[in-house]
Amino acid sequence: MEFGRETNVIKLDEEFFKEFETELQEAGMSINDLRSCIQCGKCAGTCPMALAGLEFFIKKIVHAATLGLKEIFLDDSSVWGCQSCNRCVEICPMEIKPYELIQAIRRVSFREYAMPSNTIDGLQNYYKLGHAVVVKGYENRRKKVGLPELPPTTLGNKEMRKKFQEMLKNTVLAEVAPFPLD
Repeated sequence: MEFGRETNVIKLDEEFFKEFETELQEAGMSINDLRSCIQCGKCAGTCPMALAGLEFFIKKIVHAATLGLKEIFLDDSSVWGCQSCNRCVEICPMEIKPYELIQAIRRVSFREYAMPSNTIDGLQNYYKLGHAVVVKGYENRRKKVGLPELPPTTLGNKEMRKKFQEMLKNTVLAEVAPFPLD
């Protein structure tokens, strides 16, 4: 045995692992389900976002999930590119539910504030207006085609919007929102 030689050690965060395991269980999965992944890559091969050029490292994500490697989750922004098409779930030969895995990683990452800034903007819009994406100038476009300027959704109904905001205040958002829920 040589002395003075550096060794790389991966420090596992047991608290994080338990939190992540709980997220998986709430999605109807377990770490053991993930361990049955055969790393075939069919999920990435069918992902429209990966086919469109998103660097999506599902094999790395599944491996990190089985070990509870928190830093890999927090550093990998590809999970935020998922468009929820569920093709990955339909094609998985081992019935791993990659979509549910991605959602669990998003929830855990969100609690750590490890998300793209546009996620915060979308969430703030969702809370304030009831829509995650509000296209500038929508009022004029609606008016041009003979529609009322405001749609009959939370965007155009203050009373419904207030009820929606009160409902959101009773969710985990109240604990983790990176902006005030006023």
